[in-house]
Amino acid sequence: MSKFTKRGVVLPLMKEPACSRPIVDIPVPAQVVVPLVAGDGTACRPAAGSYETVLRGEPLGLLEGSETPAVYAPVTGVLSDLREMTHPLLGDISCAVLDGMAGKEEKTEKAEKRDLSALTAEEILAAARAAGIVDELDGSLLADKLESWLDTDPYLLGADGTEQEPYSSSAWAVLGEAADEVSEGLGLAARAAGAIDCHIAIRQKGKQRKELAKRAPGRLICTVHGKYPAVPEPRSAVLPVRTVGVQACRALYRACAYGEPQCDCVVTVAGDAVANPQNVRVPTGTLVEDLLRFCGLSSNPSYIILGDAMTGVAITQTDIAIIPGIACVLALTVRPQPKTRTCVGCGRCVRACHADLLPFEIMRRMDNMQYERLSSLLPEECDGCGACSYVCPAGLDVTAKVLEARDAHGTIFLKWGDGDDF
Repeated sequence: MSKFTKRGVVLPLMKEPACSRPIVDIPVPAQVVVPLVAGDGTACRPAAGSYETVLRGEPLGLLEGSETPAVYAPVTGVLSDLREMTHPLLGDISCAVLDGMAGKEEKTEKAEKRDLSALTAEEILAAARAAGIVDELDGSLLADKLESWLDTDPYLLGADGTEQEPYSSSAWAVLGEAADEVSEGLGLAARAAGAIDCHIAIRQKGKQRKELAKRAPGRLICTVHGKYPAVPEPRSAVLPVRTVGVQACRALYRACAYGEPQCDCVVTVAGDAVANPQNVRVPTGTLVEDLLRFCGLSSNPSYIILGDAMTGVAITQTDIAIIPGIACVLALTVRPQPKTRTCVGCGRCVRACHADLLPFEIMRRMDNMQYERLSSLLPEECDGCGACSYVCPAGLDVTAKVLEARDAHGTIFLKWGDGDDF
């Protein structure tokens, strides 16, 4: 197939009315359940004893074998319990239960802003690591992500504010509220990671783009066109582009300028079962049920999804903690997927795949346990965009099979003969 074939899919925009509304702050929940897990997945031990009061921003979890803080209290509250939980994104984890104290936040003097121009790359990375900043684009620790790009070939760094999936608009909302802080944080990230230049990528154009450019003076704002998933890069780019999240950029700015840890995140709450779709700033550890209760339900949802419709994870219970990296929660009455049938070999998944893979063939070899023949199909090139599942007329979760093959990293070693590929 020609490399000039247009890839991707056209998605419906379901962002209204949330995207037109300002960010709202959820009242301090009665309880938050904070995972005692560092951003890199390392388990932590409690930094406070039972029934001790912990102030917002104080250490709540320490790395095992050290006194290094890795988890911070998202609200002022009392440590009432330690609870084991199975989180759909983190697995089996230990959590600290904080009984929130609404109206009891300690008033402290506003920290003096640090001179950001004097910060070295090492100091920026140290600040990001100390603040426990997680990039919402992929759930990875921002400091590790930036450090891994040092001493690589020249590249551009982009803050991805395109929000290409149907419902989510949290990045748009953060840019609307604090474009200047996002811009400065992006500049810090580029300095720390050794990028040649940086830019903010959006999908809006015209008046909205001009307004954003005014709030982030001196920063290149590029409008991304094309089908989902489109590359968030300037049209004139000749270097490869790597991306970080808008919320991570703002958190990096706050960490470097004021020493603030990442204690909250902005989440789009939407779907046909939500009475009041909006972007909500929530403390880490807020339960999904409290978030949905705050926005209200117009009907009983049949499906609740962490993330957007293309790449989200369906959950069966709502006592799940919100963590940085969850930028959207959907409550739907109808699942947007046809009834499942067998693969008809139509090839639509191939035409939709922007990585030039053969998704149906990867799925077929997984189903037939022909694991030794997966490597030639390069499943490791899949980024999980979900386009192949979206276009499948048989309603198959093609993406899940391709990701299973990708994440095996060659550890699927069963060999069931050398049968004919056809």
